[in-house]
Amino acid sequence: MARPSNSREAKELYELKQRAVEYYSENGVPKKMEELLNSMFYDDPEDVYGHVANYFEGYAKTPTINKVKAMEALDSKGQPTLQTEVYCKIKNFEKLVASSTSNSPNSRLSEAAKIEDIDEEMQEKKDSVTAAVGYINDTLNDKLHFLDPTNQSEADTLVSNEIKKLQEDFEEKNKELEEKEPTPPPQETPPPSKKGKSPTKKGKGPPVVIIPDEPLEKLFSGCNAVGALSKAICEAGAQVKNVPLYEHIATLRLKQAPGSYTLPVPMVTILQSGKAAPGKLNCVKEFMITPKPGMPVQEAAKHISNIYQVIAKQLFQKTGIAAKFVNDNGALVPTMDRPEQGLDMIQEAMTLLELTAGEDFHIVINAAGQECFDFDKGKYEVTTGQQKTAEDTVEFWVELLNRYPSVIGLIDPLRKQDKECWMKLCDRITERLFMIGDHVYHRPGLLNDEEINVDDFKTSGISLRYELMTSVTDIITCSDKVKQNGNIVILSANQAETPDTFIVDLAVGLEVKFLRIGAPCRGERIAKLNRLSQIEAQLTQQKITEQIFYEFPHIQPPPPPEPEEGELVEPEPEKNKSTPKKK
Repeated sequence: MARPSNSREAKELYELKQRAVEYYSENGVPKKMEELLNSMFYDDPEDVYGHVANYFEGYAKTPTINKVKAMEALDSKGQPTLQTEVYCKIKNFEKLVASSTSNSPNSRLSEAAKIEDIDEEMQEKKDSVTAAVGYINDTLNDKLHFLDPTNQSEADTLVSNEIKKLQEDFEEKNKELEEKEPTPPPQETPPPSKKGKSPTKKGKGPPVVIIPDEPLEKLFSGCNAVGALSKAICEAGAQVKNVPLYEHIATLRLKQAPGSYTLPVPMVTILQSGKAAPGKLNCVKEFMITPKPGMPVQEAAKHISNIYQVIAKQLFQKTGIAAKFVNDNGALVPTMDRPEQGLDMIQEAMTLLELTAGEDFHIVINAAGQECFDFDKGKYEVTTGQQKTAEDTVEFWVELLNRYPSVIGLIDPLRKQDKECWMKLCDRITERLFMIGDHVYHRPGLLNDEEINVDDFKTSGISLRYELMTSVTDIITCSDKVKQNGNIVILSANQAETPDTFIVDLAVGLEVKFLRIGAPCRGERIAKLNRLSQIEAQLTQQKITEQIFYEFPHIQPPPPPEPEEGELVEPEPEKNKSTPKKK
């Protein structure tokens, strides 16, 4: 009576074996096992099971995003920022692949802004971080499920579109609420004064026409989720591919792994001044230095640190311990009344260290012209009590730079609205230095849709930042566009940074000319300098680095419009133009 049972079990076992054979055959396991065992016998690996694991890893499914997670963290100023994590499904298990801490966006206010405005902006930043955490953990987490982290463009498009959709919904609700609110009744206007026209002061010329700054971009609360997620996914993509982050970024840009790399030159802040700093000097916000092209990063870092320490020591000896205090960027903030003081301090420190200013190291000035512009008077307050028109400011910079040939870069000397004077200044100085635009340009996402170097406004360099709604795809596209339009690219760190070194790998992958990192002080700044030195060592060992050179394109103003037929043309006055020395 036991036979039917045995027969049934035997049949079930046979069917099970058949299904197993089909399963393994469909997946090619027997063939691959045979190939592995044959090759392993001849390879004779030291770690047999490690060899087996490596072999089958090549046939594993492509890792996909299983979950993204965000939480609040703190930046170098103790303000809230985003920490973003990307989990991928790898070999049937969920693993944390990337954890990224974002920097905080730069303030859109000047450092001398009212405390009420600063408090309001800080509250907006806090609210934006809170909103971004909610978006990432909810809506965006669902959207990114099963996405390949190496497909950066698809991820960036998906996240950007979702944030735009949320922004449109938010604006639509606000519009409906505004329409429901009752409109206030019109107020009666007082009768006109008997005196009629308002009195005018005698002896005054025609009023100065001041072109106002363009309104700031209205940013949607939570839009920083775009930059934070894009950065974290980029890091996850590099981990999944098991390649250095800079190589992954370069491959995204070039569509293939590059054969060589050109390292960026570090641009480091030594001194800071401006309206919010002690002293009368307003027209210079930062005094920065850069090593000569080709100087190894490790050697340059030592010299940079020594220059900084020499100046700090001299300030301490002159005015005491308070002179060594640093700002958020780690820069020294001594009392200065004239730009020559900062330039002389740096050049004297170089001389003490047996370095030659203009040969071993160069100087870059961040003028931040928009911050020293007086809208009431329509003039630039170069020093407290000394105001200059845009034309006079051009002469001021030309005269100063002719006395300091070690300066090879000038950032935002004027507002963009003073286009004519900007172009005049370019004509006078760009044969020997870079005219760099920072505040005068929009963020990369907007700049991608705008014209660069139009006839009436040109630069030879553009400073880009990775923050807020900027994605990795945006900054790759923008960087290439900037170069194609005859500009060099400067990638800039923010005022409120974190120890995260993503910006360094980004600079190497994009092959930018300069990397602006702040001062050689404070951990979040030094971490970036150390990472650049580490990448240089890796690339030098592989012998895939190329030499960098400086070329200064001469920028000329557009030709005057041709006179109409019969119109008299006045002869132009001769320019008293000095010939600058070429590098």
